[in-house]
Amino acid sequence: MDRFLDNGTKLYDFYEEFLVVCPKCASLGKVLIDEDDFAKLSKRKIEQNRNKFFGPREFVCTKCLHREKWSGSQIKVGSNCDWYFGLQLWLEIECCGDRIWAYNFEHLQLIEQYVAAKLRERTNKGRDSFVSKLPQWIRSAKNRDEILKAIRRLRERNDGSY
Repeated sequence: MDRFLDNGTKLYDFYEEFLVVCPKCASLGKVLIDEDDFAKLSKRKIEQNRNKFFGPREFVCTKCLHREKWSGSQIKVGSNCDWYFGLQLWLEIECCGDRIWAYNFEHLQLIEQYVAAKLRERTNKGRDSFVSKLPQWIRSAKNRDEILKAIRRLRERNDGSY
């Protein structure tokens, strides 16, 4: 990819799905919006949770089927764990003496597109985007090949093993 145009995607735009490590069996798990519980909320609660950030969440393991419900009122945004349960991210790997991580494949894809681009442009909306806040080691062209290799390894990790 030769060009990346930053349209202002925020970290908050990736809130619908988190790929995490199951605390019971260390396999792939997902933290998702619990649509059934969300639909049961009162009209007032639904209006308060219209963006679903604080709506009911559910953790489900894709292997052992362990489940947990979350219906809290505080989230922790911006770290290398899911915002609700604080579980370790599935898409996390050592790279360039640091760690690269993503909440889900959509998040990982945007990081990959940014890193791969030789020309990185941004619109006015891009001034507060999540890519504008990436650490310098990720933004550095000298780390491009190593970061892209690490991202490929994360993509290949689809067998459910940790």
